[in-house]
Amino acid sequence: MFRPQIQKTRTLFVIAFINICLVVTVSNSLTYKEYDNVNLRYNSTQSMDRCIESIKDITDLRILEEDYYQTGLIGVKESQITTIFEEQNIDNILKSKIITTHPNFAAFMVLLFEEIGLQNGDSIVVSMTGSLPGANIALLSACNSMGLKPMIFSSIGSSSWGANKENLTWVHIEDHLYKNELIDFESIAISIGGENDLGDNISDEGIEIIESVIQKSIKNNKKIFINEEYLDESIKEKIKLLGNIEKYKAFVNIGGGASSLGQGIDKKFIKGGIISPLLKNEIQEIYYDTEKGNKYHDKFKESMAYGFLDNDIPFINIKNIGLLVSEYGMTYLKDRDLNKINKGLLFYEIERFNIKSIWFALIASILVSIIVGIYSHLQIKERMKEDEIDSIL
Repeated sequence: MFRPQIQKTRTLFVIAFINICLVVTVSNSLTYKEYDNVNLRYNSTQSMDRCIESIKDITDLRILEEDYYQTGLIGVKESQITTIFEEQNIDNILKSKIITTHPNFAAFMVLLFEEIGLQNGDSIVVSMTGSLPGANIALLSACNSMGLKPMIFSSIGSSSWGANKENLTWVHIEDHLYKNELIDFESIAISIGGENDLGDNISDEGIEIIESVIQKSIKNNKKIFINEEYLDESIKEKIKLLGNIEKYKAFVNIGGGASSLGQGIDKKFIKGGIISPLLKNEIQEIYYDTEKGNKYHDKFKESMAYGFLDNDIPFINIKNIGLLVSEYGMTYLKDRDLNKINKGLLFYEIERFNIKSIWFALIASILVSIIVGIYSHLQIKERMKEDEIDSIL
């Protein structure tokens, strides 16, 4: 019995299979919608990538296995200039250092700056330690990209896995990048860092190494060495260098500097990210140990950060990195593939379905139906001709 192609089970099965594949393709399709001013983020990551490549060229030290991206920015577990060494928390500390060495972290800094409304030409104050050299470079790259004007205070002391190699401290890194015009800014003042910003938790040998590095840097670059007898005096000296702080649009802290966050263990409990001036007094609530019922000694109100918050200037705290980036849904920053620079949720939002895929599937489905229909029509027409000939015969 004659049946045209469109009535054959095999043909119907093929058409159904093709349409199912098209539906699956459409249902799994995505649209990548770039954010406004995304070029600022692209530029920041490219700037940071150039800085990293340059740092890798100057270090004569073996890049450690722990340096996940092989950037040269991950230091050692312990050295003479190491300020904090917590064996029980060493994995989390290393993870934080690794995340900040990915160039995408520069785009993350741009995101934070945009969230508080910073614009080209704005002045900010930055306090950074040697603990997170990747975050330091990310910030400087973001400032380059956005046209910000940072007033920078640096300290050399570093916790484990930071810029804690005696011949590759944060000052060494900054001086090299500035000299080679990879960054537009350098610190206006340097301090030892560590406990009380005086290296009270560093050995005498370590302090001698740090002071030698500082003396060489300030001689070549006209920086100021802040080394007051007490922490509050160091803070006053830094504020004095800034002049009227009301002209600044933000205060940014990177690491756990005593000048920035206060003395003691209190700073461990201050959340990372953006802290609004409206929250300046609520921060103290986190100093209660709810399990033991103890209240930690409150030193945050004596810090630079609190001083800026008290003047209605927002505070960005770059600390507790793993938790910070996860709050923004960006844990992928620790992805080992450096080819994923400029890719991910920092640069575009992802929406279900892609209009091009939908149109492709619709046209493909219609074309298949039309082709089978035309072919079947020709078969029927040919069959009718044969029947006419047979009837005449």
